[in-house]
Amino acid sequence: MEPLIFNSEFIPEVQIAVILDDHPQYGELKPLFDEYGYGFMVPGKNLIIIDGEQFIDNFGTDVLKFIEAHEISHLLLGHNGPRSEKDEIEADLGAYILLKKNDMSTERLEDEFDSRHGVPFNEDLLNIVKDRL
Repeated sequence: MEPLIFNSEFIPEVQIAVILDDHPQYGELKPLFDEYGYGFMVPGKNLIIIDGEQFIDNFGTDVLKFIEAHEISHLLLGHNGPRSEKDEIEADLGAYILLKKNDMSTERLEDEFDSRHGVPFNEDLLNIVKDRL
């Protein structure tokens, strides 16, 4: 089955590809999902690949938009690897700003922030990234 491909609502030049397990390359991508989470930005390309299998039973559109905003934030903040906790918290904070600006739900991000980063979400944390987006 062909992946669902659409342009990002946050940066239209970036494409989002949602890949399901019946895609020929899913087997190659699965270890990357295991390492990087539900989605990742392809280095050097304006492409974010998201593990669609996570959305079939587990998540809705609000989580898909959270992942998209998180990955776009990595791009906007100039993160270019290797993965670090600092970059991950900054990307979640950037995602919060992008989602709010576009009147999208931040509930999942706020609910999972503590378990993802070890600190409760607080809008004061946005000062870390707000001048860089």
